Amino acid sequence: MERFIPDYVSALIKEIRIVSKEKTKILLHSIYFGGGTPSLVPKIFYEKILAVFEQEFDLQEDNEITIEANPGTLTYEYLSDIRKLGINRISIGVQSTDTFDLVRLDRIHNINDILNSVRYARKAGFDNINLDLIFGLPWQDLLGWEYSLSRALVLKPDHFSLYSLIIEPGTLLYRWYQKGLIALQDQDLEGDMFQCAMDMLADAGYEHYEISNWARHNTKRSYQSRHNKQYWYNLPYLGFGAGAHGYAEGTRTVNTGTISDYIRRINQAEKVDLIFPASPATISTTQVDHLTQMKDFMMLGLRLVQEGVSLERFQYLYGMAMMNVFGDEISSLLDRGIIEWIGKDKKSLRLSEKGVMIANQAFMEFV
Repeated sequence: MERFIPDYVSALIKEIRIVSKEKTKILLHSIYFGGGTPSLVPKIFYEKILAVFEQEFDLQEDNEITIEANPGTLTYEYLSDIRKLGINRISIGVQSTDTFDLVRLDRIHNINDILNSVRYARKAGFDNINLDLIFGLPWQDLLGWEYSLSRALVLKPDHFSLYSLIIEPGTLLYRWYQKGLIALQDQDLEGDMFQCAMDMLADAGYEHYEISNWARHNTKRSYQSRHNKQYWYNLPYLGFGAGAHGYAEGTRTVNTGTISDYIRRINQAEKVDLIFPASPATISTTQVDHLTQMKDFMMLGLRLVQEGVSLERFQYLYGMAMMNVFGDEISSLLDRGIIEWIGKDKKSLRLSEKGVMIANQAFMEFV
């Protein structure tokens, strides 16, 4: 796939220019390079992409610029180069700190790669490092998960993203699952793993701010993911590149997921009539109606386990009182102890301690 990089980046730059021309300079507070393995892309191409963002958008001075990376692809020289370009946050796909897990997950990296990736990133000047880990592996027990997380804690990252395993089609695990060689993890045990993670990370000084995300507690600086909070606040974002999703002006967009098709579509851009935020690579646009926007606000906002959803913000965004729209759903969740009011003034709602463990029951009320 690396042979496509020059043509792909050229198409990506063209897409960014096409979409940005439809609006006066949009203010950006974050840029996120994700999907696939962005750390395989040479520095020179990031230099070109970031230059286009500077030309076409109004970049906030303290912009958060994140790159996802596989530990097996990182060197100190590469990290030093991209840090100098302004990329200031790195999300490392560790998945596990157990060798047995990594082999079964068909990962290309090993434990030394994980250690070195964090060490190189710190040395290169990254002071905002996220580690992704997975729990609920079919063969994993509670002690194995505790060991995996405890070894990651030794590395002292600034942020953790922890996800339960989803067996994706096309993966080695999926083929094993189809053949009956592995089974899905017991849900009660998965819940115990999640509780274990919450306890361990709280003890280590991390703030649980979103269901799957923890940030190092620091009174002078926030390590919460600014980019991802844009999603959880149900605010607009633009998606560029193959397979990218976007949401702006009430419209959701999905780009073609095939790199060759993406390049072809962008290079034939002059033949396409576009309405912002769509691009020549867009294969699907969905206009999100007012009620769906409000439901999304509730489902996404309740993921923020400390902030929850604000009644005032709901009123400001949608011109309606939250209790008038979702009074029955909220009353049901309050009665069941799944959500709770924040403070005596009752201006915000969030998941209760019980609700964090069964969050899907809350989300289903707004589907």
